[in-house]
Amino acid sequence: MTEVNIQPKKSRFANISSIAFLLIVVAASTGLFFYNNYLLSDIETYKADISSIESNISEVESDKNLQIYSLLELNKEVIKSYELMNNVNTYISHMKIIEDKYNLEFTGFAIAKWEISTSVKVVSDNKWIAFQKTRDFIEKYRNDSKWLFNLSFINSVEWMDNMKFSAKFIIK
Repeated sequence: MTEVNIQPKKSRFANISSIAFLLIVVAASTGLFFYNNYLLSDIETYKADISSIESNISEVESDKNLQIYSLLELNKEVIKSYELMNNVNTYISHMKIIEDKYNLEFTGFAIAKWEISTSVKVVSDNKWIAFQKTRDFIEKYRNDSKWLFNLSFINSVEWMDNMKFSAKFIIK
């Protein structure tokens, strides 16, 4: 048997469609090439802008005044706490003012964790009895916003002729 190779005839439509597909691929590739070059030029412009901004930032960061300011802002709470702790003389003077105004006697003084702890003794005299003095002190001190401290809850009071109780003042 002899084999016969029969080649099918290519139609004209197949040739035209192949050429059309090739032209579409070439046109798309050319368009993508030019779009890529456009994007690369934009990227280079942005890189130049970023390097300019980074150099400006490094110049600003090297300024000693701004470094000090940023350190102060970063440690503001710590500095404030040290300032408050350095006001012990003010706190003692304020306690003396409270004693004189409300006719009380503070015995002992401790400051820790922004609280001042003290013992209060209230003595009756010709004008007021100890109960009235204590009541007026607690009520009026808490309602007056000009004081340096907030008065914490007083959970126990010892009372005979005189009144004794512990008070905790929270530094504002």
